[in-house]
Amino acid sequence: MARNISPLLFYMLVMLAYDTPEQRHQNFLRKEFERMGGVRVQYSIYLFTGEPHECERVIRFMQRVAKGIPGDVRLLPMEESTWAAQIIITEVAENSQRIAELKEFVKVW
Repeated sequence: MARNISPLLFYMLVMLAYDTPEQRHQNFLRKEFERMGGVRVQYSIYLFTGEPHECERVIRFMQRVAKGIPGDVRLLPMEESTWAAQIIITEVAENSQRIAELKEFVKVW
């Protein structure tokens, strides 16, 4: 009798962190990483969650995208447990509320 064993899903994370001098490069990195499924964690830190093969694809893509951009661009692959173990010293909770308040004044074109 064969057992039907479902494989355990194993997710990994890829964190993008950058410090580039030009706004256009920052916007470009942000848009490309978000297009791949990444989400903003802080101003210049983004996180992608996926299966290992998806994370490898994101890493290869972002290496090509960031090639030649001046400044500091880093990809940090990690397991979910590493992210879950982070210690948040301080966190500004009202930022999202402040952004929502200013939304009516922001135009996106």
